[in-house]
Amino acid sequence: MSKTTIAGLDRAEIDRVIASLRASAVEREQGRILPADEVRALVAAGIGAIRVPEEFGGAGASIRELAAVLIELAAADSNLTMILRGHLGFIEDLRLRPRSAAVEELLTAAGRGEFFGPAGSELGGASLFTLSTRLQEEDGRFFLEGEKYYTTGSLFADWVWVLVPYDGGFAGVYVTRDAPGIKIIDDWAGFGQRLTASGTATFEHVEVRPELIFPFSDRALAEYIPAFTQFVHSSTQAGIAQRLAEDVADVVGARSRTYPLAPNDARPQDDPQVLQVVGEIASGAYSAKANVLANADALDNFADPVRRARTPDALEAAIVASSATQVVNTRLLGDLSWHFFDAASASTTQSALALDRHWRNARTVSSHNPAIYKARTVGHYLVHGSFPGKVAFGSEEG
Repeated sequence: MSKTTIAGLDRAEIDRVIASLRASAVEREQGRILPADEVRALVAAGIGAIRVPEEFGGAGASIRELAAVLIELAAADSNLTMILRGHLGFIEDLRLRPRSAAVEELLTAAGRGEFFGPAGSELGGASLFTLSTRLQEEDGRFFLEGEKYYTTGSLFADWVWVLVPYDGGFAGVYVTRDAPGIKIIDDWAGFGQRLTASGTATFEHVEVRPELIFPFSDRALAEYIPAFTQFVHSSTQAGIAQRLAEDVADVVGARSRTYPLAPNDARPQDDPQVLQVVGEIASGAYSAKANVLANADALDNFADPVRRARTPDALEAAIVASSATQVVNTRLLGDLSWHFFDAASASTTQSALALDRHWRNARTVSSHNPAIYKARTVGHYLVHGSFPGKVAFGSEEG
């Protein structure tokens, strides 16, 4: 791979780690081997500090630059981009908050290679806003009590971010992963993204430093963060599409048998209909990536500190771009992951190849969040000039 840089970060080491992840992805999938060492290697290479400002030890890169890395990582192993999503969202939140000693402490921790995992959603309840986890005050000290699910990445984390009701709204609080009273287990049972450890976390009388309680009082920030974290999902989709295009070309190139109905008994490599499928999948992957890069540009236009374009128009454009990308990439990826086998053969359904992981992972990541609601968001905005219901913090699952 060519040596490139992202702002102040040498990307060569990240590329090397991603290449090793690609080579071992099928082995992990078959053995259900959680990627603890792989996450640590990625973070050590600097992937968690890409968006951390340079003054805190990070690269200070743009979201467009981040997108290119995420797509390559998802093409190697899409479990890893899912694991990174929470961390990247928290860094984005911290970047846009007013500077304080606590914000600077956390950004500095991320800049030196510490990793943040989420504990936001809970099972049961009438909605994602229904939270039983509580922040209790005892003689001026604060303690967490409760249970979370969809804690993707927290099993591997140095810090855990926990969502709690707070002062009539919500707050995110940070605690160290090894704090007494925290227990995290891998009980994720989904048919896709099996290696993300998106399981249960329990908090029993876990003390929280008061300065590490961050209320969601900035509505613009609360609306921007879900658009950003959805962008990470869309990047994962684009990476899976890229891997589908690469794998289908490899599969067709290695095929030696054809079907009786094939035209002129052509080899698969020369069969125009098979080549059409390969081209359609590659074209779809190109579109999925282009969508993500356009999405990144809209997010950058709102969040870039140089442009300082944190205007209502820039925020609305970012939300629309994020929503539209989710809608289109979800449809694209569903078609591509199914169409893949039209150019392959029955032998490619063997479990040993683990090619089914592309479809399973695609469907699972595309379920966060349902594209039907993202489509409605775009349609409502275009017709009414406003967004329907709640698009602020809390509308994200997982």
